[in-house]
Amino acid sequence: MFTNGIPLAQIDNENDSKLHTLVLRNDFNSNKLFKAVKVVRRDNEDVFEDSNGDANFTSDQRQFQNETLSAHHFYRARHCAQPLQLNDTLSRSAQDFAQQLADTNQFHHSGTEGVGENLYMASNSNGIKINGSAAVTAWYNEIKDYNFNNGSFSMATGHFTQVVWIKTRSIGVGIAYGNEDTSVYVVVRYSPPGNYEGQYQENVRPEGSC
Repeated sequence: MFTNGIPLAQIDNENDSKLHTLVLRNDFNSNKLFKAVKVVRRDNEDVFEDSNGDANFTSDQRQFQNETLSAHHFYRARHCAQPLQLNDTLSRSAQDFAQQLADTNQFHHSGTEGVGENLYMASNSNGIKINGSAAVTAWYNEIKDYNFNNGSFSMATGHFTQVVWIKTRSIGVGIAYGNEDTSVYVVVRYSPPGNYEGQYQENVRPEGSC
């Protein structure tokens, strides 16, 4: 079942900036769908199929998606994980949920089954704008608390393990600004999802072990 997380970090500095993240654990095998997202079975894993439809992303959203994808590639390469594919179907659902969070000024997991989900929120009373590496770097930095000898789920490291999870093949990326551009919400969805108990040793490799 899903275990929804709680804010892991809140950082204040002289610019009145705040950072929040949520972590998600996956302990299920599911073929349930979210909205019209289609899941197919490949190599004994649930994989979300790209609809190749009209996703209607803005140029700024596309740029952010590509930056986020590149940041994942950079960090995954350190841990023997292959590059990911950007999936428009996942990105559409991630973008819709990011906008929902921004519009309602809330921060919580969607409860979407069949995907992994990393969330990031930052705010600054003077206005804020981020690039695609900001959230991924914040998630990856949890590596400092991860024990590679006894790999398992932890609320303190779940973002990191999902970012570098070897069996994950594709991601969807959403970003939305709220409160007159003083807050930003990032949603990244992963397929197949990571953070399955009992699979950490094979999917989260130490740096330099390739």
